[in-house]
Amino acid sequence: MTERSQEFLEVLLKASEKAANIARVCRQNQALFNLLVQEKTDAGKNPRFIRDFKTLADVLIQESVRHEIGAQFPDIAKMVRGEETNVFSNTLGTSVIVEVCSTCIETSNLLSQVLDNDEYTANLLATEIHRDISITEVPNHDDLNTYELNIDVNDVGIWIDPIDSTADYITANTLVDEVTGLHLSGLRCVTVLIGAYSLSTGLPILGVVNQPFYSCSDENTQWKGTCYWGIVNASGNGIISYPKPVNTNNVIVISRAEDPSIKAKLTNEGFRLIEVAGAGYKILSVAIGLADAYILSKKSTYRWDTCAPQAILSAQGGGIIDFSLFTTECANVELKYSGEESNYSNKGGLIAYRDSAILDRLKKSLVLTTKL
Repeated sequence: MTERSQEFLEVLLKASEKAANIARVCRQNQALFNLLVQEKTDAGKNPRFIRDFKTLADVLIQESVRHEIGAQFPDIAKMVRGEETNVFSNTLGTSVIVEVCSTCIETSNLLSQVLDNDEYTANLLATEIHRDISITEVPNHDDLNTYELNIDVNDVGIWIDPIDSTADYITANTLVDEVTGLHLSGLRCVTVLIGAYSLSTGLPILGVVNQPFYSCSDENTQWKGTCYWGIVNASGNGIISYPKPVNTNNVIVISRAEDPSIKAKLTNEGFRLIEVAGAGYKILSVAIGLADAYILSKKSTYRWDTCAPQAILSAQGGGIIDFSLFTTECANVELKYSGEESNYSNKGGLIAYRDSAILDRLKKSLVLTTKL
């Protein structure tokens, strides 16, 4: 099982980097980027936002990840769920089902239909989609042979968010909190999220979070990314790809729409609240020590937002729990996943944490919060 686990993690890591490459190609080619943005219909909009967007990059990445997994794990590819549909309409009003074909030429011909017969750009994207990715291209990669990886790859489902924080992907309006280093908005907040969960327990067991736009060497033209992963072995022990943070900073990341009464209770407990974009980025910030927790009392995140970073938190002794059940006596409060759900929203809200000691302080400050 160890060898299969290693192969599975390697596939997800390489798929995440291919996804990051596609995101960078789409974002850095301005003519292509202007063509790709498509406004979502009312039925597909996130209720938190007045305007919500789906880009071809989203769809390409989602289908690319599915294809990469299916090449080595055909049965698991059937269990891949994501945020986006694979239907995209071009500027001429023609709808096309986007998928990765068996050859680069076939994929290019398909994309050409989406791109108003722009064969050059279609070939550019198809070439990136079909390019072989080496594990050495994944940022911050380690020799996976040095880890004892042990999960049941026959018992996994997958949730992916191809581009989390699409609004920041589009606007790229960078704001940074100089004290903590947290990016309040901008391309750093954009993440590719690939999370695997156990079909038996519903709990996340492997998560990959890739930041395609971590640093830039030449004014928005040469972006480089970074990547984090975590795994919870069958034995229950966790492994993460970076040193576990040991310090706390009393920072809680929240959304701009958080309830004022909840913010007041947290502030009274001595926490500093920072409004940050991107659910995936907020949870990652907790995992890597830029914040102690992420609190959201609303139902505006979804399974694809949380599965991957929850696995990373769980691998270091933290996790994500249901906000609405936090102050109750209910024992089963961790977010769980299923491929059979009809409502993908984390409708009870969430609390993402790295250290259980933080939960005690949060419970003290939130125990009198009005029930949802």
